[in-house]
Amino acid sequence: MNKAEKERQERRRRMLAREQGHTSTGAIPGTSGDIGLRTPQPVHRSEPAAAPAPEPEKTRTTNLKSLTPLFKQRQRRRTIALGVIVLVIALVIAIFTGAMSASIALLADGVDSLTLYLNRGSGSWPVNTGITEPLQIEELAGGFVELGSEDVVVYSAYGNQVYEFQPSYARPVLAVGGTRFVVYNRAGNELQVSSRTRSLFTRTFDEGILLCAMSNNNTLAVVTESGRYTAQLQIFDPSFRLNYSWELTRNEGTPMALDFAPDNRRFAAGTLAARDGQLSCSVYFMDTADTEEGPVYQATQGSMLLQLDWQSDNRVVAVFDTYIAVLDPRTATETARYDFGGATLQSAAPGARQTALLLNIRGGNSLVTFDEDLTVLAEIPARQAYGVTATDTDVYLLCPNAVECYSYDGVQNWLQDDLAAHPIAVLDADKLLVFSGSQVDLLAAPDE
Repeated sequence: MNKAEKERQERRRRMLAREQGHTSTGAIPGTSGDIGLRTPQPVHRSEPAAAPAPEPEKTRTTNLKSLTPLFKQRQRRRTIALGVIVLVIALVIAIFTGAMSASIALLADGVDSLTLYLNRGSGSWPVNTGITEPLQIEELAGGFVELGSEDVVVYSAYGNQVYEFQPSYARPVLAVGGTRFVVYNRAGNELQVSSRTRSLFTRTFDEGILLCAMSNNNTLAVVTESGRYTAQLQIFDPSFRLNYSWELTRNEGTPMALDFAPDNRRFAAGTLAARDGQLSCSVYFMDTADTEEGPVYQATQGSMLLQLDWQSDNRVVAVFDTYIAVLDPRTATETARYDFGGATLQSAAPGARQTALLLNIRGGNSLVTFDEDLTVLAEIPARQAYGVTATDTDVYLLCPNAVECYSYDGVQNWLQDDLAAHPIAVLDADKLLVFSGSQVDLLAAPDE
């Protein structure tokens, strides 16, 4: 086979291979040997990278479980942080509004009540207080507080002595709220506020104290002398934060009696002032939430105010030395009145539904009872009686050697004459109590 024949076979072979899709890597004759014939390959455009193969389900679950505690911990931290922020905001608001102070005071009073109840079994009646000549006796949360010239004692409703102290005041006076009381020095400028079981505050004022009064929620009103005014009236919340002040002018007079409304916000202040050459009494009906002066009741000229008793939204009883009146605090007008007609008032027990007065009429004492409109129900001789106490259903006369019980229609129900000494007071506490000498005992009908 000659050379030409070999080249033809080689070309034929290459053509056949090209048609069958094979690439020849052999060198093309007549070249330098670095170029070979290759079958053209398809051109691929750029495409997104293929997604990784999904992990097995077991592996994915394991990873989620491992991240769950982290998520919960982060959520817990956010919740705690949010709670702290809310608590701080609430605390700030409570401090500025006084709600925190009132809540703490209420909690402390609740703890006292629970403690006294749990220890109720150790008390009984009668008891001996050690005070033979009390200056004041007042009901306190079902029990009582008794003020002597040197001592103050507090008894619970169960007959336990729960607190005692010596205020060391020259002229001690007592005012009682719902669960607290204040002892102040009328000859000085100091007072002490106490709960049923302990001392809470002792405060000294720049001026002399003239009068104190407390509301059912233990709000305290303090009347003091004033350099620029006739007197100054300040009202403090249960945590002794000042929330009201009233400077009284000479025309308004000096407060001599004060009582709070059942809402603990309004109050009635009876004042004494000199007008037209005579002493005159007025009753101001004020609201601690209002800076404006409220309605004013002008008493009969020459009558001296003795007692104020704010009983309901539309009823305030004012006892004077010459008459008794029911006043409407919204308008400061009389809705009922009874004049003593020259009789001398010995003792008064004003009530919301009935009232009892002990009057000295023409040299002899008489018990006079009234309905809510001060219409006379009964008038009976009271002989040597020197005091009267009343409940919603009965009237009790204090006599030299006995306590006599009457109904409001003047009928005697019973008398108790076996007391340890002459009766000093009858107190309508959780149970009816009679004070005779230094002894306190339950008061009931002899057959009970």
